[in-house]
Amino acid sequence: MYNPEKDFNRLVMDCLGKDGKSISALSKELEGKNVKLHRLILTGYLRALADLNYLREREIPPAKIYQPIRSLPDNIYESVEKSARKLSDDADELILYTLYKLLKRPIFDSELKQAGVNRPIGRKASEYEVGECRRVLRRAGNVVPTNVAVHPEAEYEAEYAEVLADIVLEAKESRYLVLETRQTRLTF
Repeated sequence: MYNPEKDFNRLVMDCLGKDGKSISALSKELEGKNVKLHRLILTGYLRALADLNYLREREIPPAKIYQPIRSLPDNIYESVEKSARKLSDDADELILYTLYKLLKRPIFDSELKQAGVNRPIGRKASEYEVGECRRVLRRAGNVVPTNVAVHPEAEYEAEYAEVLADIVLEAKESRYLVLETRQTRLTF
């Protein structure tokens, strides 16, 4: 799902590139992509990203250059895809199952594409279910997809728990806390 409000930060980071840009140069590039913002709003937005340690602000008189320090966190679709592909050979089905369990609704084909699934999987949802999903997405302010929604055909409860654990450990940068090996001999 494309939500203009939530994906603006990715657009800004893409426009900045790895070398960064001044507010003026960034404003011109965004206008070239049909995103028109007042410079004061753009300045506040860049300062907020700098406060969150996503950007570094360098002063090169008379301008300030904003340069990315680190990438933005993955969206839910990207996170599920990364974790599922690490954990399973049948990752496409696991991605569908995980999104279905997390979002508690049938998953649209466009959502599966965002999660890296490009082949048809799952069983088609009823028109009533699709209508309900569209209503929920519209209420949340998302662009509502017009394509098919599907249910998973198989259950992956154990793998689902592993995917969620992997996502949380990755998001909280806590993988170093996990015991990777098991004790193989008894100690007294």
